[in-house]
Amino acid sequence: MGKLALIAVVGSEDNGVKVEASEYLKSATLPLFKNFDSKEVSLHAFTKALKRLKLCPSEVAMDLLVVACTMYAADTRINRETFGEDSWTRVIDLYIPVSDVNLWNKQKQLLETTFKFLTGDVWTINFRARSVGTPPLSPRGKLQRYGMPYKTDTVCLFSGGMDSFIGAINLLAAGVRPLLIGHSKSADVSTYQDKAALSLAEEYKSLAPLRIDAFIKIHKNNLFASEDHTERGRSFMFLTIGAICASALGTKNSKLYMPENGMISLNLPLTPLRVGSHSTRTTHPYYIKQMQLLFNNLGLGVEIVNPFQFKTKGEMLSECANKALVEKTETMSCSHPSGRYEGMGNGHCGSCVPCIIRRAAFHSAKVNDLFPYRRNIYRKSGIQIGKAEGADILAFKYMIEKVRKTPNYLTAAIRNTGPLDGNIDNYVSVYSRALIEVEEVIKNVKLT
Repeated sequence: MGKLALIAVVGSEDNGVKVEASEYLKSATLPLFKNFDSKEVSLHAFTKALKRLKLCPSEVAMDLLVVACTMYAADTRINRETFGEDSWTRVIDLYIPVSDVNLWNKQKQLLETTFKFLTGDVWTINFRARSVGTPPLSPRGKLQRYGMPYKTDTVCLFSGGMDSFIGAINLLAAGVRPLLIGHSKSADVSTYQDKAALSLAEEYKSLAPLRIDAFIKIHKNNLFASEDHTERGRSFMFLTIGAICASALGTKNSKLYMPENGMISLNLPLTPLRVGSHSTRTTHPYYIKQMQLLFNNLGLGVEIVNPFQFKTKGEMLSECANKALVEKTETMSCSHPSGRYEGMGNGHCGSCVPCIIRRAAFHSAKVNDLFPYRRNIYRKSGIQIGKAEGADILAFKYMIEKVRKTPNYLTAAIRNTGPLDGNIDNYVSVYSRALIEVEEVIKNVKLT
């Protein structure tokens, strides 16, 4: 299919770079920090929030934002079926202006390797200096010296899902007042982030955490005249936003909490046919290790922490410092929260992989699952395996049976997800326990 090029331009003085038309199937220009108009990446909400909270990241941290936006734009606006070599793998060159070319050239190989692991594509990154006259990208608000309204060394990613909600609860219950960071592209998720944040504020009034909703969006009406919905690269954007905020807290070392249960973190392909779009690597331990190395190399002073790497979702809920708050707060874990095509409102579908794991967590922790699912997977007529409603349940049943018949299969499957340091017994153990939780809630589901 050929290579594609995306050229980021930063500020009003940047004219980009010229690429050889014969070398690329298509090329496009991505404007950032230029006029803040409708043709640009939507960054105003994020930069305004930084200024409001008197957070002043370094220019290197803002470079990282440009890198993330460029990668995210390519990932979401280059359709795999149209431009992929095998209807999946894309070959993408990025041209990115930065404040310190020498520093960023040293990260080139690390970034290309990380992007490839995360998205499955072939990436080449070309750095160049920002144009002369480009002003600093870091927002400079008034009274910068006073900093945030409260002192903290902790940022917690806040997706609107149950895992991040539990992570925030446990921090607050321990007396830690984090800054919550959300990133949403639509109301399908942002509504639940709002509900969860309000619930925390009402429950922990003296420690009510501030929140940034970044809402960084790539507009549809430009670039490559296409869209891709696999969104393998979204995690890079989310972690980048969190790291930028954490690096600006004014502490020597800060923590970036990324709460995620061990099963979803590994996210094994449940069947041999699910190696592609069904098996993302958004919080895989190797990917997180690569991101930590990048943050260290850039001198951000940020440590990524996943306190639930070796916990199942059921164990997270069972050990949560405030289970009652989780029970009464509607969070969103679903892969397909929009019910408009089913003539219903937003909510959990009930049959996707995250919904099944969520059901299993409530059942295992013996906590009431009060909020409805759009699909009744226990109906007498059964769930059709030829439709989306039955595909993930069937895949889980396949995995459970495979592990039962071939105990060593799980160890091999986990190793195949990517490099893992040393002994992997803890990974095998958490995934095995999670499968037991899942089996309890799907064993009586009738498939037709």
